[in-house]
Amino acid sequence: MINDYYTRLTITLEQSGGEELSSPNATKSILETDMVDCNVHAWFRIFEQVLRDAGFPDDLIMRGACELAFNEMRSTDNMRKVAREYDLKLIEDIHTDVLTAPSSDPLVDLS
Repeated sequence: MINDYYTRLTITLEQSGGEELSSPNATKSILETDMVDCNVHAWFRIFEQVLRDAGFPDDLIMRGACELAFNEMRSTDNMRKVAREYDLKLIEDIHTDVLTAPSSDPLVDLS
């Protein structure tokens, strides 16, 4: 007997109609997709689409993703790994880089 493995994601987004005449009436969106062979990036893209459908602007979605990756509940080592992957630096590392960088001006004291 063969067991079929599947992961199906179904998200229903219901919105009531707006109070303005120019606002659409109540809407209902259903997103259904097969997520069997999807990696974490595909999952986040799905949730990004849900947030867009709910009316969130791209910059706010991006800020939310950064808040997930970079916050005090994450280990600093993991945050550094992600930062390196995307050519970013943590504030703590920028401060360290400035303090340890050789100065071309002998009059500048970085300590």
